[in-house]
Amino acid sequence: MTNKTQATPIPQKLLGKAEAGFAAQAANTNVWKDAKTYSTKVVDKAAFDETITLCRFFYRTEPVVSTVINKLVEIGINDIIISKSGLSENEFRVFLALKPRLLEFAETMAQELLLSGLVVPEIGYGPVDKDEIFELGIKKYSKLIFPISMWVRDPKSIQINSSLMSDSPSYYVIIPDDVVYFIKNSGKYSNGDEDKDLFDSLKTYYPEFVKKVLAGEKKFLIDNKLIIRRKYLSDCAYPIPYIESSLDALQHKRKMRRMDYSIMDKVISAIMHVKVGSDEYPVTSSEEDKTVFSDLRNQLMMRFQTDLNLERIFQLITNHTVDISWVFPETGLLTERGRYDDINEEILFGLGFPRILITGESAKTGTSNPEVAIMSPVKTMESIRRKILKVIRDICKTVAEENSFKVPMVKFTALNLHSFVDFMTNLEKLYNMSGVSRSSVAEYLGYDFEEEADKLETEEALIKEKGLSEFGQQPFSRTPVGGAGGTGKQPVDPAVDSKPVVAKKPKVVPDTTESK
Repeated sequence: MTNKTQATPIPQKLLGKAEAGFAAQAANTNVWKDAKTYSTKVVDKAAFDETITLCRFFYRTEPVVSTVINKLVEIGINDIIISKSGLSENEFRVFLALKPRLLEFAETMAQELLLSGLVVPEIGYGPVDKDEIFELGIKKYSKLIFPISMWVRDPKSIQINSSLMSDSPSYYVIIPDDVVYFIKNSGKYSNGDEDKDLFDSLKTYYPEFVKKVLAGEKKFLIDNKLIIRRKYLSDCAYPIPYIESSLDALQHKRKMRRMDYSIMDKVISAIMHVKVGSDEYPVTSSEEDKTVFSDLRNQLMMRFQTDLNLERIFQLITNHTVDISWVFPETGLLTERGRYDDINEEILFGLGFPRILITGESAKTGTSNPEVAIMSPVKTMESIRRKILKVIRDICKTVAEENSFKVPMVKFTALNLHSFVDFMTNLEKLYNMSGVSRSSVAEYLGYDFEEEADKLETEEALIKEKGLSEFGQQPFSRTPVGGAGGTGKQPVDPAVDSKPVVAKKPKVVPDTTESK
């Protein structure tokens, strides 16, 4: 749902409550369900919400998952190319000012798409004042329609209903109870706090939503053509998160860690066994033996109660009948090498991500082909980019239409995960055999050919105006013809041409042969 007729920017705190998707629902899902009772097959909304909770939990706590997700987002969302073709200089600056926000929003959508498989973007448009326009580096315009808010709904607040056309399901927003209470009580929270400004903003920017809440509706249908849904099955309309296939392995690894923590706790609370007396010297009820017990007890109490005695060596003074030993649990599991290797490999298999992109090296040197290993994540990134680009282009199209600009061509910079030397060698071969254009070469290297051509044209005119050399200066080299402002005259190099060159006459060799 986009709003293109706003008079003032939406307050930032409004984004935390408005339209039901703003507030995150409190989830008390138990993430430690046994593998026998937990099923990763999403068949309804409850299972989908629980799967999202697990995916987010392991993204926050499991280094392998967080690294893979972050790598896919950081490598895939590399840069956006906005073509200058057909745009004026000021129009192009407007879109360049918008570019950093588009990249940030693209990363947010990519992360949500990987974690939950469902992205419901919401973009609100409105006018920006002259001061904000000036901060963006735009000087000509005094008023522009710009994206005021760009955010993604919490997928747990979305209900998906299948339809006869499985590729076009119905999406509903479930209104949280705290938002319903806030609206029905005219800006008052359940804890007694009030926020009248937020309530007035809701009535101003989302009047239909407020009316539906006051009418008692708990959910409403949303019409959003920009919704992105990841892979799904024919028996369920909810998407399959990217991490879902690795959830069982992740829970297994988590239980292994809990076992390690339990062993560590036992080691920390090891038992000190103090034995007094032996077969040869048994303990009796005599005053002398009682003194041994009392002295030993006092020394132990003083040892553990004072903070002045900080030495690590335990000093205890006893007679020959006292024997002290420590009882430790079995710690062999903690020192076993490679016990997590198999489970980590299983997690990486489930994520479809090669080790070489995480650590820069393979598990065994010389046993893998990096070019083949990166094919799977490249396809994953390309799929993410293709879905997100639809949203980015719609934002640029709306900005262009609202400000009477021409719609620019927008695309992501090409992915290049090959060896840079091999890539440049093959690219040069293609260019020399007219197999690739200059525009494509510039695009592969992160440049826009038309923009660079305009810069070269400006620089050439400036070089002629200033009388500068058109070629780079080299040590002990002559200035090439056409230099020095393009006069076409070859200047004299005093180190070489200070003396005139005199042509030598050819030496005549007499013919000594006799004429016949």
